[in-house]
Amino acid sequence: MLHRSGYSNVEWLVTTISLIIPSYGRARDLGVALDSALLQDQPFEEVIVVARADDPATTSVAQSRGVSIAVVSEPGVLAAMLAGAKVATSEVVAFTDDDARLPANHAMRLRHYFSDPALSGVGGRDVLYDGDVQRLTSLTSNVGRVRWFGRVVGNHHRGEGAIRQVFMLKGVNAAYRRSALAFPNGLRGQGAQPHFEVALGEWIARHHGVLLYDPSLTVAHHPATRLGDDQRTSPSNSAILDSAYNLTRSLPRHFATRRLLYVLLVGDTNCPGVARLLVARLRGERSVLVRRRPSWHGTIMAWAERSEPLSFERCSA
Repeated sequence: MLHRSGYSNVEWLVTTISLIIPSYGRARDLGVALDSALLQDQPFEEVIVVARADDPATTSVAQSRGVSIAVVSEPGVLAAMLAGAKVATSEVVAFTDDDARLPANHAMRLRHYFSDPALSGVGGRDVLYDGDVQRLTSLTSNVGRVRWFGRVVGNHHRGEGAIRQVFMLKGVNAAYRRSALAFPNGLRGQGAQPHFEVALGEWIARHHGVLLYDPSLTVAHHPATRLGDDQRTSPSNSAILDSAYNLTRSLPRHFATRRLLYVLLVGDTNCPGVARLLVARLRGERSVLVRRRPSWHGTIMAWAERSEPLSFERCSA
């Protein structure tokens, strides 16, 4: 029974949840995140930190909290998530970031959702903070969708309203049934690897899975500085190219040409097309204008590979 709200007396079909926290170079943030993960009303069966082999500080923090550690040598969030999922022993695999803080009832609420055997995954809102101050933002019910012309609408941090089915979840606040989980190969980027959530959503949709978004399932998200060139406010040309490439590659194949035409002719702030560029020139938005070349390049590269779908690696048979 999907789209259930509140708590009821149900016999939980799933009792085990593994929480995975990939972390690199942010030992102090990780310590706070782990403290919130370990102070649950109903504990996770296991908490797994995925650390890079060249990051002893992260390993040290994980050891000090007595949690499991998975070590990975390959850069990128996908390699870290896959490494953690492969060693997880639970039926449900939950993910969060090292700059997020979980409420004490998080594990309990996830168990409630996954008592429904039809559910493949669930996620919720990440409430953004600047320091200790909650960031003011408008709210919307338009979350986790792909428009017919290939524009992806995230807005997971702005969600409001009822529980609803969505196309994709956001990695900072997402949990998946292990049997439904698979990770895409071939996406670009050495750190955050943007839009991998779209590829994962496409995999689950293709296999007739169901993802739910509940705005009331919140985590506190204190966005930390990203390592590498994929910065949130001033990404490099290579990061812009990677993001545009990943998005087009991650969409279902029938969206590829629609996405290309949208990016070239209309576009948006991240991938400005001709129409959006004209607006940017009138407004003097240099930050938008400089995105044109790398975003077009990345989109065209992905479109040229449209006949070769992404491959996926599952973490369970």
